[in-house]
Amino acid sequence: MKLFSKFILLIAFLATASMTVTAGYHVQSGRIYDNGTNQEIQLRGVNWFGFQERNDYVVHGLWARNWRSQIKQMKNIGVNAVRLPFCPSVLQNVPVTNKFAFDPNLNRELKYKKSLELFDLVINELNNEQMYILLDHHTPDCKTLTETWYYDTYTEQQWLDDLAFVAQRYKNLPYVIGIDLKNEPHGVATWGTGLETDWKRAAEAAASRVLSVAPEMLIFVEGIEDNNQATVPPCSTGGHWWGGNFEPMDCYPLNIPADRLVLSPHVYGPDVSNHTYFNDPSFPNNMPYWWDLHFGHFAPQHAIVFGEFGGRYGHSSPQRVADPRDIPWQNKIVDYMIEKNMRSSFYWSWNPNSLDTGGILQDDWINVWDDKVALLQRLWGYTPQAPEHGCSDGRDADGDGLLDYPADPGCQNAEDDDEFNPPITGQGLEVTTVSNNDWGTGYCTTLRVKNTNSFDVDWIINRTIEGNVTSSWSSAYTQNGNEAVFGGTWNDILDAGQTTEFGFCASRPAPPPPACADGLDNDQDGLIDLSDTGCANAQDNDETNEAPPTSEGLTTNVNVVNDWGGGYCADVTVTNTTDHPIDWVVTFPVEGTVSGLWNVAYAQNGSSVTAEGFSWNNIIQPQGSIAFNFCANR
Repeated sequence: MKLFSKFILLIAFLATASMTVTAGYHVQSGRIYDNGTNQEIQLRGVNWFGFQERNDYVVHGLWARNWRSQIKQMKNIGVNAVRLPFCPSVLQNVPVTNKFAFDPNLNRELKYKKSLELFDLVINELNNEQMYILLDHHTPDCKTLTETWYYDTYTEQQWLDDLAFVAQRYKNLPYVIGIDLKNEPHGVATWGTGLETDWKRAAEAAASRVLSVAPEMLIFVEGIEDNNQATVPPCSTGGHWWGGNFEPMDCYPLNIPADRLVLSPHVYGPDVSNHTYFNDPSFPNNMPYWWDLHFGHFAPQHAIVFGEFGGRYGHSSPQRVADPRDIPWQNKIVDYMIEKNMRSSFYWSWNPNSLDTGGILQDDWINVWDDKVALLQRLWGYTPQAPEHGCSDGRDADGDGLLDYPADPGCQNAEDDDEFNPPITGQGLEVTTVSNNDWGTGYCTTLRVKNTNSFDVDWIINRTIEGNVTSSWSSAYTQNGNEAVFGGTWNDILDAGQTTEFGFCASRPAPPPPACADGLDNDQDGLIDLSDTGCANAQDNDETNEAPPTSEGLTTNVNVVNDWGGGYCADVTVTNTTDHPIDWVVTFPVEGTVSGLWNVAYAQNGSSVTAEGFSWNNIIQPQGSIAFNFCANR
């Protein structure tokens, strides 16, 4: 199945989901509820970034470990929601040009996928793991945190179209909770001005567009910064973070349905940037005043879910020294969120490669900072559960029909988080010869590999070949003597029933000079080359005196190397067991009709084939042998 076929199947899956699953959420009295169960939900979220980075177009950390294992680790510490930043290029299904974006050996199923295909995979896996997903339109230029939702080569209309695209595409996945319309409006962004820079106006237009195609989605709206030309105190003061200022709502409320709207401020401590209130003698006890002023006084009239908050929490790195004030700041904001019952949030970030905040993961991308996890679990009111692993969770994560350890060969043990099968050598692979081209001193062969298993495989095949491989296409190879191992490159993963073709060329050693011109007494009669009566000319390869080809003293071994029922291919080895050269001819049985026999002359009579050498290989020296091969159709 080609990549575009997988893409079509994914669309079919999403369409089918709309007929079987009820998706959607609503806001009531400042709380978020599931439409299907009418139960309040808590978002114990983290930000996992990477899709917004130009040329990466996939969540980060995959150069260090498997992507599914990170999702399992999130769940094991209590995370049940992920905010996924993305940029417009992701939606155009562009190639991942950063070859270091992920290690293909650790994430084999991601190889050769383009940006939207990767976005689909991650979103669907999070959905399958029953983790809430907030889609975040993060960087319009896939590079920088722009002040507005548009910029020089990206219009407001394109932004609206992209929001509608993701809403339409993922609206039927039950754990896609909503869309964060724009990350951190700031700088020239205004509120209530009616200008092009008016974030209130743009957010209302975006909400209308999203809800027209996905009426059950929640609309997450961030605030602005300090710039607000249309307001005067008390509608806007100062000290705001990018995306953290909702004060203008007191004068210019958002015209977005209340049951769809979530206010999503961003707020940070001194690790990110310094504000005067961090230097107040009463810090951090002065902070609730500012948080109430900037956004908190809108609860419980509105649901407030922090889209970003966090910091290094005392963990310095070689690139960044942690500000010791960040620890009491984070402790205080968690106290504030608990007191205000704002326990839903998305911590920035899961990734450790956020310079000013670090991550929940340490720099090794494997271990977590236990103190950050304990802080968040206190916020969530979460009691750690027994860890869940991909190889013992009762899910067929890689879709191969095999479940968990030990049934799935991709599982090393029950604690393994990656079910994906290791490369399969031979098992369930049908190999047939498509074409051969032989010119004596070399040859080229094209082969077809079919996956007859009921699951996807990363294929490898072994072949006994003649000569030395000089080149290959659609495959990588290693060779040891006459044994060569071939595996796919761009075509390494075969879906169940899928076929692919690859080929190679090989060179043979130059044939020896004819027996009648090699300066040797080949028939041991005391005469050399043209002085030997057995030589007709210098090109004669038979120095023996006139004697017909014979099979006496020869053994013939036929070894079937590939059998697909309707036909087969075999290697034939003829050995001279005597102490003198033999002009050879042999007869051996075949099943069916020979479709190709190489490097010798042959004739078939019923179920027997008679073969003999050409002028350059018709003599087998004492205790020597010659090999050739054939294929036959039954």
